[in-house]
Amino acid sequence: MKPLSATEALAKAANLCAKGEHCAADIKEKLRQWGIEGQDAQEILSHLHQQGFIDEERYTKAYINDKYRFAKWGRTKIEQGLRQKQIPASVFRPLMDEVIDMSEYTQILRDLLKQKRKTLKEHDDYILRGKLTRFALQRGFTYEEVLCNIDD
Repeated sequence: MKPLSATEALAKAANLCAKGEHCAADIKEKLRQWGIEGQDAQEILSHLHQQGFIDEERYTKAYINDKYRFAKWGRTKIEQGLRQKQIPASVFRPLMDEVIDMSEYTQILRDLLKQKRKTLKEHDDYILRGKLTRFALQRGFTYEEVLCNIDD
């Protein structure tokens, strides 16, 4: 694939952003794949920010909502994902409390634990609780959240 010109890359990136939410890190990686780096990439990203194609706060809200509602991730795993996307903590920390409905979040955890308990053939309660705890921790829920909901 031949490298795109800066103008072509801008149009392609704008089209990509118009179809769905993307963060600056995603678009920067796409630009790199298209052969656009350095000053040209910075100008394109700057233009996309100015035109409203890239908005970190809007992206973060959508990411948090999708991951906790549909992927059933806990807060810890969502934060890790946002850090990988190079979203600053100053952006995502306040939005976590704003976007996540704690009653729904707790119900998601309870449902996950209930579903997982059905799949485990463990008779020893201690081992069962350990397996359920590890499962929920891997999904990104905190230890305290798991302890409060494991016996439901």
